[in-house]
Amino acid sequence: MVKSVYEKGTIKVVWIEADLSGIFSKMFTNLEEAKKFGKSKKDYIIFALIKQKNMQDFEWKILPHGKHKLYRLALRLYQRYPNRVIKLFK
Repeated sequence: MVKSVYEKGTIKVVWIEADLSGIFSKMFTNLEEAKKFGKSKKDYIIFALIKQKNMQDFEWKILPHGKHKLYRLALRLYQRYPNRVIKLFK
């Protein structure tokens, strides 16, 4: 089996489906293609690969497409009020 290596600048579209039982993703080498694909999904975020190490550790940058504002808001609320947010889901 051939092991792919993702290079800096690789684009990833991540989305959820209606049943929310998992997340899905697809890799691209071109942002325009990723944006076009993302628009075919209802709830998606696009990331760009910043760096990877040994295909085990990855750092991604959130790009301003899809539901990026909602994603960032959810993370900010969790960071600011972790106990309150967790109580909502208990």
